[in-house]
Amino acid sequence: MNKSLLQSIIVIGIVLFSSKVFSQQLVAPKKRPNVLLLVADDMNWDSPGCFGGAAPEITPNIDRLANEGIRFFNAHVNIAICTPSRSVMLTGLYPQNNGAKAFQRILPHIKTLPHILNEEGFLCGTIGKPLNQQELFRWSVTYQWQGVGDENKWGRDPKIYQQFSSSFFQMAKDSKQPFFLMASSHDPHRPYGGGKKEQENFERSGSSKTYSSDEVVVPEFIPDLPDTRKEMAAYCSSVRRLDDMMGTILDELKKSGHYDNTIVIFLSDHGMSLPFAKTNCYVQSTKTPLIIRWPGAIVKGTSDKEHMISTVDLMPTILEAVNISNGPPSDGRSFLPLLKGDSQEGRDAVYTQFNHVHGRNPYPMRSVITKEYSYIFNAWSNGERSYTAEPMAGLSFKAMKRAGEKDPLIRARIHHLQHRTVEEFYDLRKDPHSIKNLLNSKESQLGYEEEISKLRDRMLEWMIEFKDPAINAFKHRQSPESLEKFMEQFTANARAEKEALVPYEKAKGYRF
Repeated sequence: MNKSLLQSIIVIGIVLFSSKVFSQQLVAPKKRPNVLLLVADDMNWDSPGCFGGAAPEITPNIDRLANEGIRFFNAHVNIAICTPSRSVMLTGLYPQNNGAKAFQRILPHIKTLPHILNEEGFLCGTIGKPLNQQELFRWSVTYQWQGVGDENKWGRDPKIYQQFSSSFFQMAKDSKQPFFLMASSHDPHRPYGGGKKEQENFERSGSSKTYSSDEVVVPEFIPDLPDTRKEMAAYCSSVRRLDDMMGTILDELKKSGHYDNTIVIFLSDHGMSLPFAKTNCYVQSTKTPLIIRWPGAIVKGTSDKEHMISTVDLMPTILEAVNISNGPPSDGRSFLPLLKGDSQEGRDAVYTQFNHVHGRNPYPMRSVITKEYSYIFNAWSNGERSYTAEPMAGLSFKAMKRAGEKDPLIRARIHHLQHRTVEEFYDLRKDPHSIKNLLNSKESQLGYEEEISKLRDRMLEWMIEFKDPAINAFKHRQSPESLEKFMEQFTANARAEKEALVPYEKAKGYRF
């Protein structure tokens, strides 16, 4: 894409907004730090080198960012699927309270983070994986993809990110406005790095480094098989291309002169697209590689391994950091004290969930996670209902099925993935990858009764406080009849909510 075309796209993005919104952006803004939010798509928390690394030299740019800021080793998103995860980040509300329990619309009355910043004089831009609903986000500038269709096929070229961010930073400089830019990579979501450009205007370039099967680290929650290594190699090449994109944006930020007055936040929207990660409630489903750089406020090269962080807290933290005190009610709370090196009470657990994809085959799950343990409630599990999801479409699950024909341990692992139990409990100190369900038998849970009871109590407290629609199912989790009645109603509601979205999607020309 040439520079003139990119500038035209930016101008179009501004003109699309009403004069009222645009006039708000022209109000003389207060001097505040800028915010750059960098979001990876489908990347496991331990894939970047600075969190362990899935392959050698996989994320040099992200690692440099970590050396200039703080890493959080116990940060979690609240739901392991893209649209609802990002909706939590930009509303400060859990899915049941912002409306986006799955691929759904945020409720029209809710003020989003860019909307609030826009009203306060920030220039707000976005590039990458779209969230749509422009009427709610009120972006000042947005990059429009060159094609229509599956958005996962767009935005795979670091040069596009470089060109857009360069123009955006210059616009902010010329207008003398603080800015908020959300840059969302499509990597390492499938299709992975190094593939062919098969569609017209398919914005896809190769990764700066391509990995082989013998270079990668296979996650311990799946078996180490030839095809899992093959898939991991492609995934790691895609992670490296993500890092290429992040590097170009950070380079442009430095060139613009904004680098030392910008809060840079990097994280992933959820875990990788492999069995037992994405679209689940395991630790590897929701744990995210959170890095925050803020010159003058955060000590370089620090890490926090003590506190549990949740992305429902991201919006209130950003608003407090840029001195906006009149934000809307939030289900989260600011963790700004942690950025300044202080401690903060009440940060020993996070609460996560999963509901459904496009209203089909709901699998309502809820989880409480601490540093030591995790407890999961699977309202859908009845011994017969079978779980299936997009992470099972890749090479790894197919390889597991073949291997399971001869290997009883792998066969048992597949059975657990597909059927679960109503409750699961893991000792993360001994079992960090959630492999041995200690609630599978009375013998295995001996000695954990007190901890199991505590997490059940915390689950109930959270459900009551945040109005979780699965609360009655949890209260009657020992009754198969009650759970089946809940699932019948939950499924009907999910499909009705998606059906109600159809007129909106047709009017806007996209599908959530």
